[in-house]
Amino acid sequence: MIKVVALDADDTLWHSESRFQDTQARLSEILDSHAPHDHVQAHLHELEARNIKLFGFGIKGFTLSMIEAAIEISQGGITAAEIHEIVMMGKAMLDGPMELLDGVGDTLAALALDFPLIMITKGDHMDQYNKIEKSGLAGHFKQIEVVMNKDAAAYGEIFSRHDIDPGEVVMVGNSIPSDILPILELGGHGVYIPYHVTASFERHETEPDSPRYRRLTRIQELPALLKAI
Repeated sequence: MIKVVALDADDTLWHSESRFQDTQARLSEILDSHAPHDHVQAHLHELEARNIKLFGFGIKGFTLSMIEAAIEISQGGITAAEIHEIVMMGKAMLDGPMELLDGVGDTLAALALDFPLIMITKGDHMDQYNKIEKSGLAGHFKQIEVVMNKDAAAYGEIFSRHDIDPGEVVMVGNSIPSDILPILELGGHGVYIPYHVTASFERHETEPDSPRYRRLTRIQELPALLKAI
């Protein structure tokens, strides 16, 4: 029996990755005279993957990776004005308004009537809590957890700390590696709601073959699914 509903935040409750994609596209334009767009994107993704262990997930680390990519791709030819523009792009991402996905507010309100809700999101603490505050969704959640990485150990620590049986949890999110596979490993349930664009380090070629796995197209379908389960 499902007793607790845990939800991811970025690209599950509000738009996030689309902002990164738009900013990356602008970086390619800035470096247009130095390299093809696909080369810029590939090099940036390589640097992001390498830098995650140092910077973690989040806009600030992404901005530093963009600057590093710009310097390396231009072989030091990037101008101070262009670096300043990249910094300002990162600041605009941090300071921008939150745009909730359709139906999120009503769905959370409906779920909270029947289940305690936990938000489990990863990234820079200041960045994530800033987004949570601007989203106006915090009041729906009994617990909010911001972690550096999402794996079975991280989820297990959260559930142990709150005296929750993982087998009674459903985790809802847009990433199979971060939101679905860890909870299935712990014996819980996973509900995958894909976002229209996926970060390179969150892509997964196949979907889990498990009776505790479900896929939906939008979050509004979640209350009915939980009642059916």
